[in-house]
Amino acid sequence: MTSRVFLQAHTPFILTRRFRGKINIQKPRKPHFERQLLLDLSKPIYGPSKNTLPDYVNCDRGEKVKKVEIDNPFERILANECLNWFNTSKMVVFLHVNSISMEEKTPVFAALKKNNMHLRTYGKKIVSMATKGTRYEVVNKLFTSHQNIIFGQPENADKMFKILKKTPQLVVMAAIIQDRLMSKNELVEFSKMPSLETARSQLCAVLENVGSSLVGQLNGTQQILVSHLEKHLELQGSTNKQDTES
Repeated sequence: MTSRVFLQAHTPFILTRRFRGKINIQKPRKPHFERQLLLDLSKPIYGPSKNTLPDYVNCDRGEKVKKVEIDNPFERILANECLNWFNTSKMVVFLHVNSISMEEKTPVFAALKKNNMHLRTYGKKIVSMATKGTRYEVVNKLFTSHQNIIFGQPENADKMFKILKKTPQLVVMAAIIQDRLMSKNELVEFSKMPSLETARSQLCAVLENVGSSLVGQLNGTQQILVSHLEKHLELQGSTNKQDTES
């Protein structure tokens, strides 16, 4: 009954093994003919080393090989996009990026976009193509390789610093605010300044206070003069009564 219920395990007659013995690493066995032929055909051929060659062979006579620049349409599209961001944004912030993963960078990108700021990455060649012959050509000195740029409006500078405070890997180097190049310290001072609407309201309040104080001063002198005249009339009236009674 047990043989019907449980499956019987049959032991094989032959056990296959890849290697019957240990592999000799120091003296490996020679490959077969086809493999040896393939190894001989794929073996690289190196020329003589430069140390063995005479000096006149290694001398290039000061001639430098010029690299042929290939016109890439995609790079021109990216350059036009970059120049459009420069022209439409009144605040352009240049960042130095340390080692950061995309998981840490994605929340910063989303927070900036939520506050009407856009984080873009461009290389040195794209920025030089975009800014060549324009007023932004000076910023090429800030680029060494791929770099991140924040495009936005000046009133969002304070929000930008609050967002970047959570990610110390993104370091602000410089910025362009309304066609003026600023350092990081100048940008920090600019972010602490009030907005244009609040500055206008403060100016109106100051002008109103000056006007009200001027009106108060003018009215005060008139009131003092009127009070002095009334007292003078009272004194004259009292003297006249005394004269008539006497």
